[in-house]
Amino acid sequence: MRAFRTIIFWTHLVLGCVAGLVILIMSATGILLAFERQINNWADTPAVLESTSGALSPAKLDTILASLSASGQGTPSEFVVQNSAHAPLTVRYGRERTLFLNPWTGEIIGQPSESTRAFFSKVEQIHRSLGLGMRNAFGRGATGAANLIFLFMLVSGLYLWLPAIFNAISVKKRLWFGRGLHARARNWNWHHVIGIWTAIPLFFIVLTGVVMSYPWASNLLFTVTGSQPPAFGGRPGFGSERGGDRPAHAPVNAVLLQFRSVDDIVQSAKQQVPAWKSITVEVPAAQDRSVTLSVDKSIGGQPEQATQFVFNRRSGKVEKVNRFSDNTLGRKLRAWARFTHTGEEFGLIGQTIGALACLGGVLLVWTGLAMAIRRAVSYIKRPSGSSRERAAPEVSV
Repeated sequence: MRAFRTIIFWTHLVLGCVAGLVILIMSATGILLAFERQINNWADTPAVLESTSGALSPAKLDTILASLSASGQGTPSEFVVQNSAHAPLTVRYGRERTLFLNPWTGEIIGQPSESTRAFFSKVEQIHRSLGLGMRNAFGRGATGAANLIFLFMLVSGLYLWLPAIFNAISVKKRLWFGRGLHARARNWNWHHVIGIWTAIPLFFIVLTGVVMSYPWASNLLFTVTGSQPPAFGGRPGFGSERGGDRPAHAPVNAVLLQFRSVDDIVQSAKQQVPAWKSITVEVPAAQDRSVTLSVDKSIGGQPEQATQFVFNRRSGKVEKVNRFSDNTLGRKLRAWARFTHTGEEFGLIGQTIGALACLGGVLLVWTGLAMAIRRAVSYIKRPSGSSRERAAPEVSV
């Protein structure tokens, strides 16, 4: 048993030294990315003052869309209605452009904050590829390998955390921060305490990171659940995003005489989900006989709260409903993996726990490398021929 523990200890130590810097980078950037959605919403979205519009009710969506097309802005690919009188109407032109409109007047009141978006884009690039580019093989390979190593270190760390002599005193030293500790003793104490308290959230963060890093890991979710892996990426149960501007010669209002208005269909969607917080509408082309809407009961990051409806534009009735529960178990797990990794699946509490766990990851690397360096220096300074030179290494850390 002692020999096995020694092997695990040295493997844990060596792999920690090899991947420590990359794990440190991913943990530090993970803290910054924890509240990206809320920070972007705060920085991007201008407030709408209902009282300044002079209108008794929001402008018609069909009128707003027609006005955008007529003014040269083009027809957007989708727009988002928020369940708040003070929230703007968001219109998107694929991934290239986003505008915020005053829903009461239809006027353009802002665009996403370029500086905030650029900051988080760079942080995410560092997090996922060490800043070498999202498609850089070395960067993506390094972070993927570090995720695998970190997963092993968490599991092996739990084993090494268990004291050789199991009693209340030894467990207490590993559960709570000690007072008056210096240097090696402090690092040892912090490493154990932080490790055990962050083990569970870090395990799920790292495990889901592996799933997102490697196609084989993602496909394994489908294989073990007997589900068919998707041919393409995207949110489970939802259609792919439309990209680019719509041609200006196909305005939305060209079909208003034949089809139900967009306002009527959005109103029907609200009735389908009374607790809605946002409704995303894929703007239909002139000839489309149906329109797709995604109704979300969360602020985002909780896929089980979103439902997709396909409405017939002539009758205004629902033709198809895609609920998260309709997905295969494999697709559910893949969606949960994405948002469990960021903590968004569990709302603000989950994001906070995720940020604290990432902070714990930073401290684990710091204390672990500090102990490894101290061990190496101690070994180098040890007199040659010392009787302790051949002694078995301490494996209680």
